[in-house]
Amino acid sequence: MYLPDLSGFSPHRVVDDTDLDGVIVPGLRATFHRRPAGDTIESVGVYSFRGEEIFMAWGYVGEEHCRWTALRGPDGTWGAPAPGCPPVGTYWDGGRATALTVGDHVLPMDLSGPPAADPFGSVPDVPPPTTEDNQPMPRDWQVSAADSGVHSGALTPEVVDS
Repeated sequence: MYLPDLSGFSPHRVVDDTDLDGVIVPGLRATFHRRPAGDTIESVGVYSFRGEEIFMAWGYVGEEHCRWTALRGPDGTWGAPAPGCPPVGTYWDGGRATALTVGDHVLPMDLSGPPAADPFGSVPDVPPPTTEDNQPMPRDWQVSAADSGVHSGALTPEVVDS
């Protein structure tokens, strides 16, 4: 499986301050591209945060979730495509969500402070991840909301136009 070649797609729309799992993330931009594929339409969403591309998700218009996802690494290279939506998690501080994560990328919920010098590094003033009841959580966690109250799961890449 290869990454989609965007040169074969047409720009469709750009959504600033888009959402992950229904949570609006200030500074997260989704740029959608489309192309016909027989009797359906292929769609690719390229997501960037503070000007840095962090992941792309693709599939077909009308699908509920991403068919494939690829994360961008700290060195700027794209990782291998993985089936489904990107791994989305939440940093909690006293029962309040302070940031979302996509793979190793940390997306703070409050952008009132200066951006991190390295968009792939840690974000200032974001506490280490904990569950909603402030229990420590390992960095390599992958749990469902039903398991611990930590939000993780699906990203809908595009709202279908009606």
